[in-house]
Amino acid sequence: MTVYGWEDAKGDRNLECDVVIVGTGPGGAAMARVLAEGGKRVILLEEGPHQSRFQKNQANTMRYHMQEGGAMVAFGSAAVGVAAGRGVGGGSLVNSAICWRTKDHVLESWEAVLGGDKRFAPDAMLPVYAELEVPLGIIQTKEAIAGENNKLIVRGARALGLNADLLWRNTPGCVGCGACNYGCPSGGKASVDKNLIPMARAHGAIVQGDTKVERILIENGRARGVVGVVRETESGRAVGSTTVRAEKVILCAGAVGTPRLIQYAGLGDTLGDRVGKGLHLHPGNGIFGLCDTEVRMWTGATQGAYFSDPNLPNVLPHTLTLPPAALLMALGNTGEAAKRDIALAPFIAGCLVMVSDKGSGTVGVTKEGRADLKYWFADEDIVNIKAGLKRTCEVLMAGGCKKLLVPITGAGWTENINDAFAAIEGAAITDYKGLYAAHPMATCRMGTDISNSVIGPNGEAHGLKGLYIADSSIFPTSLGVNPQYTTMAMSTILGRGILADWAA
Repeated sequence: MTVYGWEDAKGDRNLECDVVIVGTGPGGAAMARVLAEGGKRVILLEEGPHQSRFQKNQANTMRYHMQEGGAMVAFGSAAVGVAAGRGVGGGSLVNSAICWRTKDHVLESWEAVLGGDKRFAPDAMLPVYAELEVPLGIIQTKEAIAGENNKLIVRGARALGLNADLLWRNTPGCVGCGACNYGCPSGGKASVDKNLIPMARAHGAIVQGDTKVERILIENGRARGVVGVVRETESGRAVGSTTVRAEKVILCAGAVGTPRLIQYAGLGDTLGDRVGKGLHLHPGNGIFGLCDTEVRMWTGATQGAYFSDPNLPNVLPHTLTLPPAALLMALGNTGEAAKRDIALAPFIAGCLVMVSDKGSGTVGVTKEGRADLKYWFADEDIVNIKAGLKRTCEVLMAGGCKKLLVPITGAGWTENINDAFAAIEGAAITDYKGLYAAHPMATCRMGTDISNSVIGPNGEAHGLKGLYIADSSIFPTSLGVNPQYTTMAMSTILGRGILADWAA
């Protein structure tokens, strides 16, 4: 698939189309596919590289395929690292490929928020999920490539009578190399650059990478296009400017990128004071277990297993896959202790405890155009994190671990589960060293009017005609599960609504 990049876009370019889409991740790709297949002239602009820069190296991935070099942190109750992808394919390039359908009760709760609109009700979403399953190649992780880390979690949870299984992921050709978060070296992961974007391109869509949109053009009170700066992939040096004029502008830059762009472009007041508000993160903390036999958590399907406890409905633990370098960083030791960790690394199992959060935050923008993130934990979320970590201690021990380590200041490896419980219960949220979030969402929420949301149920901004949003920023609430699948489904529905309105 040919995708234009900085070499093709040097100098000043002026383009015209029916729809310009900012961002090529799950939301942008799904929208492009629908509109291009519907006969519209579509141009997609992507800030990240036009070609994958995959290497099995964390620093390389952070540099090329993570927003702001992988250095985004939300400050507030505690420091929480926030991950978001970039490049043609967006977050699907570097996520763990989990494809979870949002639970019916969450979708049903949105109906009241959307003024009775049923386009995202369970019955409406179900056929779209099923339709996307085909191009995405969603399958359940196979036992043969699961790896010991995933098997241990399933084994331990089932021994305790809990629901546990291998996960459904868009990895039809997975060989279990455990490198999903760096990109896919085998071609086994069906990131959207391998399906939805080529489907759009087959109907004439144009994709241009290395282009960071900084302005939204407004004419006669309507969004009429965008202006982006083209930068050389390696140096970041500006080499041109691309102006795209279009009938409709659709922002799909993610729950950080979209509100950041709106505010940097000076449209925060126009779109209302809910822009960038209500940030949810699905925050979580890792936990480790030490086994007598090798686990090698970096082999096998990335985050390929989960368990659930009916007494903890807002807690979702799933396996943690870290390559050796990242594991050593997560353990947080230096000197002689770090040397000991190197020897222990192959024997360490890991699990991530994620919560469907009630806490929230904000996305702002600095004068340099970087994200300014704030986040405050709700007391309920802290209680859930602690309860989830304690339950996961039990699962790890039941699965075969002999020692436990929760990344908490002052804690160490222990054979006594009660010691681990005490460390968890006695810690303040600022004591947790492994707080992390890769699911930013809900920062440009969908709703009935500008007082409580940014866009309406049709995806169009309340404050600016011709401007639409279709990414994880539009969720009315925290989702509770990994967001990429629902983002694609909602974007597909919104795209079809745009086509229907166009024809009316």
